Amino acid sequence: MRELVAVARFGGRIYWRDRVAVSTSVALSLGLGIGLPVLFSKLGEDVPVLATHLGLLGMLVTLTALNQAAVSLSARRDQLILKRMRATGLRDRDILGGELVNITLQSTLVAVAISVVLYATGTVPPPAQPVVFLVFVVAGAGVLALLGAAFTAAISRAEIASVMAMPFFLLAGVGGGGFGPMLKLLPEWVQSAFGLLPSTALVRALTIAHEGGAWSGYLMPALNLAIWAVIGLAAIKLWFRWESRKS
Repeated sequence: MRELVAVARFGGRIYWRDRVAVSTSVALSLGLGIGLPVLFSKLGEDVPVLATHLGLLGMLVTLTALNQAAVSLSARRDQLILKRMRATGLRDRDILGGELVNITLQSTLVAVAISVVLYATGTVPPPAQPVVFLVFVVAGAGVLALLGAAFTAAISRAEIASVMAMPFFLLAGVGGGGFGPMLKLLPEWVQSAFGLLPSTALVRALTIAHEGGAWSGYLMPALNLAIWAVIGLAAIKLWFRWESRKS
């Protein structure tokens, strides 16, 4: 556990010193996550501000967790940082686990910051079940970061990682409602397919937490995230690469 925490702290220091990560992941997320709901709240009562906020959270957690994990771990791999860390005697699970804990924490902090600002300004009401809301934000960020790590197996070079991961951000926006009610314009089978995404399950769980729904309503989102977590772990075990192909 001590080694995992040390790797997470190391990753956090690198994260906040990375101007690209801070500008694209943090600044962009805060700007979109706060700016759009505030703007929509000025347009009238007919605009679904809360639904937009929750849909944006699904998008932005995907950006700050899955996309960031794919970009960061691809860069660490190609720079041989992961290989050197293994050479120190650290266990694989501590290295990868520490990186993912750091990314999950950063993603959660961004989502919480967005939400707190919107609650404080009265743009959206706070959730009826705030603890459950936070639990699912952490769980969703963790699962998406895990999937981002698994996706690095398909990324040949770190330079193209952000481009290759971007479709997941866009899919999360459509499936969760971050781009508005676009999903309703699509055929039912497409809507059902989008419903299987982990980001969509996250938005559903956050919606239930906001409304104070029955506990049974969390079953399907939790099951969805658990299945994706198993898929991510299996993919990492089978295909994750600790060093670049060139090396």
